[in-house]
Amino acid sequence: MEAEDKYVHEMDWGINIGNVSKKKLSNYRKYQYNLIRKYIGNNILEVGSGDRGFTNQIVLNAKPFQSILSIEPSEKLFEIYKDSYLFPDNVSFKKIDLFEMSNQEYGKFDTIIMIHVLEHIEDDKGAINHLYNLLCDGGHLLIEVPALQKLYSIHDEKLGHYRRYNKKIMKRIIDEDKFELKRIWYQDIIGVLGSFYYFKLKKTRINSESGARLVSKQGNIYDKYLIPIQEIFEKFIPLPLGLSLTCVLKKK
Repeated sequence: MEAEDKYVHEMDWGINIGNVSKKKLSNYRKYQYNLIRKYIGNNILEVGSGDRGFTNQIVLNAKPFQSILSIEPSEKLFEIYKDSYLFPDNVSFKKIDLFEMSNQEYGKFDTIIMIHVLEHIEDDKGAINHLYNLLCDGGHLLIEVPALQKLYSIHDEKLGHYRRYNKKIMKRIIDEDKFELKRIWYQDIIGVLGSFYYFKLKKTRINSESGARLVSKQGNIYDKYLIPIQEIFEKFIPLPLGLSLTCVLKKK
């Protein structure tokens, strides 16, 4: 009998529902990357490899960098996606929990990236403080999380989310003696409507046949047409709310 993976929950949905591939959401990956691209430095730690799609975006789009170390605590996710992309020699992956890392063993990084990871960690404040020790002075911690607790649904529950965030909740877990809050903002306001309808009202499980249809049809329309439009107007119009929240912290 396969040992239980306490990390994975239903984050392997892209495999379990057969023909649906997260690689199809290519515009969304670029959108996520562009939100933080100007803060990405030379020596990068990515916390939460997942399907390695965001790692691939960094490699494809970032200016020349020294190295990327991407960590993933889930053995199942680590194995499922290990052959998803081809990466250069200066990109490495390790199956390890962030709390097991120390700067004595791994050194320090000028950039740490957490894309939809913090919500999976019960002690989110402890995670941020631990990562502080892995950052160089003046380095950036770049965080994206699901936003708006009122949108918390069966989707969040099945993916192992402890919470969703707003600006107030995020600011509450940041130690002002350790970090300068450079910027915090919402994005993807159109996604709020879709999330509320499909996950809050209809209670769609992404790891199901109806979830597969949602991703392959509405999801692809959203990725192909709505994300590029949103990316344009969000550059000029601050949003009062959004499906996700991004935060840029600088180590003091």
